[in-house]
Amino acid sequence: MKINTVIIGAGISGLSTANFLSKKTLDFIIVESSNKVGGIIDTHNERGYTCENGPNTVLNNNSGIQELLDDLKISDDLIYPNNNAIKNRYVLKDGKPIKIPLSFSEFFISPLFSMYSKIRILLEVFVKKHKHNTDVKSFISRRFGNEFHERLIVPFLTGIYADETKTMSAKHTLKTIWELEQNYGSVIIGLLKMKKSSKSKIFTFKNGLSHLINSLKNKFHSKIIFNSKISKIQKVSSGYDLFFSDGQRISCKNLISTIPSFSLSELVFDLKFKKILSKINYVPIDVFHFGFDKKNLENKIDGFGLLTKPEDEKNFLGILYSSNIFNHVAKKNKFLLTVLVGGKRQQNLCKEDPKKIEKLILTEVNDILKINTKPEFIKHYRWKRGIPTYNMSMSDVIDEIRKFENENSNFYIHGNFHNGVSVSDCILNSKKLVEANF
Repeated sequence: MKINTVIIGAGISGLSTANFLSKKTLDFIIVESSNKVGGIIDTHNERGYTCENGPNTVLNNNSGIQELLDDLKISDDLIYPNNNAIKNRYVLKDGKPIKIPLSFSEFFISPLFSMYSKIRILLEVFVKKHKHNTDVKSFISRRFGNEFHERLIVPFLTGIYADETKTMSAKHTLKTIWELEQNYGSVIIGLLKMKKSSKSKIFTFKNGLSHLINSLKNKFHSKIIFNSKISKIQKVSSGYDLFFSDGQRISCKNLISTIPSFSLSELVFDLKFKKILSKINYVPIDVFHFGFDKKNLENKIDGFGLLTKPEDEKNFLGILYSSNIFNHVAKKNKFLLTVLVGGKRQQNLCKEDPKKIEKLILTEVNDILKINTKPEFIKHYRWKRGIPTYNMSMSDVIDEIRKFENENSNFYIHGNFHNGVSVSDCILNSKKLVEANF
């Protein structure tokens, strides 16, 4: 079988690439090793609860997302949160939830930081900018002080990357902040000079984020080959030959990989690049969903959610107050919490029996939120390799990817392990890839 372009993987990167590519050509197929699409996007609906095992929201913050929504004719299906209901976000201090300040005025009266730390942050304008990339911990502590790093940045980035700030690349995980420092010499000055724009909104759909995936699946169903596991990729004069475990072979001119780095490392023919890919680490994540009857909740739970840090000594990374964010994910008199466990900090915990973890975190969550009742609904999902880490070798990884692409024409490396982990990043990068190369 010969085809012009093969897209490997039917996750959000592969499917959105297909969408943008379809505007230029229909001579392509999508090869998926499993019997389903979506990758990390996985919605589960049961007993009136809508549970997201992967991303819970998408941020509408770039042209690629809006174009994709318009192409699929689902822009009118978007459900936005009640901003007043979710504006409060919390971290723990001395075991109690403390609201994260969202403005300068809130910051200066917040009990989260000492007076020394508040003054120290103002001195950021006098700190010289970094000449070279550094880890997040060093970057933030140097510019804003250690307390700001420990009490705000650690829990915040843990909620996104589930990694340790002492190993994370500032340039690649704090892109906007890094660029502000590099361009203006100060993050604070950069923020003050930034042009005000309409605030990007997070969204979902009535039946969860799988609605986006299903819309793409329906559009490209005839282009997707399911249950097709590639065993080897071979470079040939006309492009690339893909060999499958069932003996099938497909030849193509263009090859776009959107699969995780650990899967791609098993297929590529370049031994050095194979080794680079195999070194990219993915941290495990356990996702627990707990549903409660509101009449049994003695205290109202407000806001978006709560994040923890190592010194809190908790067995979870964070809690999303899911039915506060989107009312429709639980019935009118019900309340849904989503609790995330694992990451680099708790990776050994993700090897334990889920029932053991469930008992541990319910005890802690109930104590923090003052819940005196058992959940009526419990759902668990385990990602053995959940989120790719963006450590200090990321610049080298990106350089090696570009080198590989330059040496192997029409072989493109796409996915969430090097250009941003969010759904928004994946969609925008799909648009950029197609526009630049097709």
